[in-house]
Amino acid sequence: MKTVMISEKIKNQALKLSNKGRAELAHILIDSLDQEKDVESEEAWSEELKKRIDRYEHGKGSTKLWSEVKKNAQALLD
Repeated sequence: MKTVMISEKIKNQALKLSNKGRAELAHILIDSLDQEKDVESEEAWSEELKKRIDRYEHGKGSTKLWSEVKKNAQALLD
């Protein structure tokens, strides 16, 4: 594997970003690694999210506390 050297200037500029800025940059970089995007899957998830938001906004959806979701997920892993 070839070693890639990132300039100190780029690293320093990236580290000066806010947490949100670094998260966005990380997302962009990680997303750029996936050259074969599954457009169909992304569109399906986008439609599902729109449906869920619509149901929630019209009082037809339900919500759970993050602590409850996390607890249930952990129980599935144990």
